[in-house]
Amino acid sequence: ASQNTGIAPGKQMRLRIGVNLGDVIGSNDGVAGDAVNVAARLQALAKPGGVLISGTVYDQVHLKIPARYVDAGTRRVKNIAGPVRTFEVLPAPEGAGGRLRASVARLASRHAVRVAAVMAAFAAVAALGLFWREIPVPTTGRTLGEVVQPESSAPPGSIAVLPFINMTGDPASDYLGDGLAEELIHRLSRIPGLRVAPRRSAFAFKDKDVDVRGIADALGVNYIVEGSVRSQGDLVRVHASLVDRTTGANQWSNSYESTGDYLAIEDKIGTQVLAALERILSIDAEAAPAPRPVGDIAAYDFYLQGLSYLHKPKTARTLDAAEQLFRRSLAEEADFARAQAGLCQTRVERFLLDRVPAHVAAAEEACTRAQALDSTAYEVHEAVGSLRLVTGNAVEAEAAYRRALAIVPESPDALIGLAAAFADAGKAVEAERTLERAIEAQPRYAASHVEYGSFLFRQGRVRDAIAPWQRAIVLEPDNPSALNNLGAAYLYAGDFEQAADTFSRSLAIEPTRTAYSNAGTGLYYHGRFGEAAEMFRKATELKPSDHRPWGNLADALLFDGQTAEAEQAYARALELAEAELAVNPKLAINQAQTAYYSTRLRRGDRVRQCIENALADGDNDSDVHYYVGLAELGLGDKERAAFHVRRARELGYSEVFLKSAPELNDIRNMI
Repeated sequence: ASQNTGIAPGKQMRLRIGVNLGDVIGSNDGVAGDAVNVAARLQALAKPGGVLISGTVYDQVHLKIPARYVDAGTRRVKNIAGPVRTFEVLPAPEGAGGRLRASVARLASRHAVRVAAVMAAFAAVAALGLFWREIPVPTTGRTLGEVVQPESSAPPGSIAVLPFINMTGDPASDYLGDGLAEELIHRLSRIPGLRVAPRRSAFAFKDKDVDVRGIADALGVNYIVEGSVRSQGDLVRVHASLVDRTTGANQWSNSYESTGDYLAIEDKIGTQVLAALERILSIDAEAAPAPRPVGDIAAYDFYLQGLSYLHKPKTARTLDAAEQLFRRSLAEEADFARAQAGLCQTRVERFLLDRVPAHVAAAEEACTRAQALDSTAYEVHEAVGSLRLVTGNAVEAEAAYRRALAIVPESPDALIGLAAAFADAGKAVEAERTLERAIEAQPRYAASHVEYGSFLFRQGRVRDAIAPWQRAIVLEPDNPSALNNLGAAYLYAGDFEQAADTFSRSLAIEPTRTAYSNAGTGLYYHGRFGEAAEMFRKATELKPSDHRPWGNLADALLFDGQTAEAEQAYARALELAEAELAVNPKLAINQAQTAYYSTRLRRGDRVRQCIENALADGDNDSDVHYYVGLAELGLGDKERAAFHVRRARELGYSEVFLKSAPELNDIRNMI
């Protein structure tokens, strides 16, 4: 590319490059074999001036070489028996995200100055989407665990249901095929002893050019249900089949046609799939009762459309659309419990997005109604569990998830929720066992590994958290959450090279608010407060209802000498933190941060009560003691402030953080 600079386009030499990894046959004339043939095919498929790599190369380099890797699909190539995964390699993007990656990458140098390490450490905090200083520090010397290898074979009683292909030609009708698959997943999940791939895992293959046997291998199942749906006016045609992973042959297939009544079609498909599985696996099909029937087809149609929006990436637009569709479903059939549960779950997700307490009140109303309508619906108990986690009622959350598991045994999502309830109740041992159970139930479900790593990280077992996050990335290479978290773990483990590579990969996928927080935090601890404030301001624009970026912004403005602007930001942070406490007063870190914001605003009336509340629920939390120390410092009691900061250190708070925070300047010699 550099040699082409200044040369007329028609005279430039633009190479196509294909890279593959595999065994070759050597001879005096060179090398040969399938691996060489695949490389040649990739070369031909590459764009002029571009690089196309195989999946085997991608697996080895994507966490090590900072670049942007674009999934180019699974291809069938000449004279090669199996499909080939392909990825286009592009330069890492520039802009704020690119500059941040470059600054993190400099940490790979062993000669980096200490302040660069401090910048990186706090970049990791923001990468997790947390307020800086909230990440615990490792308190154990345990060695890095091995990454769990994929299972060599699938358990006999295992199945996945793929979204039915929409043959209508209108993307707006996708929800119909998705809904049929989702109903089958829920129905099959109720059978004891039958392992059903979670919706998220199976739906990841939607619109991907991968054959059924390849999908079965990736999901670790022995059987796949696939099909297609075509809707023309009121007429619905569905074809479905049950495919054996080992032979690739259909164990059962059938076609259906109905005038708008796809509820009846779903019931027929479910019944026949169960009958086929009963014959093949000797399972008890009677143990899988269908959900309570819906009386109105229009209500069910709106419900499926609402689910499709609820499962999309969470934005105000998608959640508003989901809520409107669930309400339209309930307008058609007021006693539709699962639509009420969908409405509840939508409101919970909206609160997590916006942090507006009114969403919780609306969720309470919908969940109460759903519980009264149908206590046998899995979706109802799952929604109640997520609501109770938000409101801080760990006991009721645990009860709700246990009821969900009684209906759908070994559901990984319900197990993840149950583990969160245990963790909130201070039952760390039970939480860890439950997450291990979720992984055992679905070893290839990335979400379970992400949550397990996050749990270990919060427990201060940072090195132990690396393995499950690595496993999650193997399962979902483009999972930005797992990559962000893994980068933080590498930093705390002292592996700056791996951290830089991992953050580069994450930022290439999703340069969002987290990237601005990373950049701002690094600048803040480098003493460049004005530039940090600009980064934090952009973070607040992307997430205006979260008090943590506002707290970041306020501190940066304060130390930059912009006192009036800092006070406005502290006031906004306090307002938002108080709103969250109205929803969940038992969140100790919010109590401590509320006390800190209040002292910055010279509002001492509630500080003591917030400090007492924070210590009552978080006396063993290093972050709580740190913010209580800052609040005591704001009240003018340096002795108490130093005591709590020292206590934070005893509980594992980072020594690097304590030596670098400008807010501790007045008591540095006392801690």
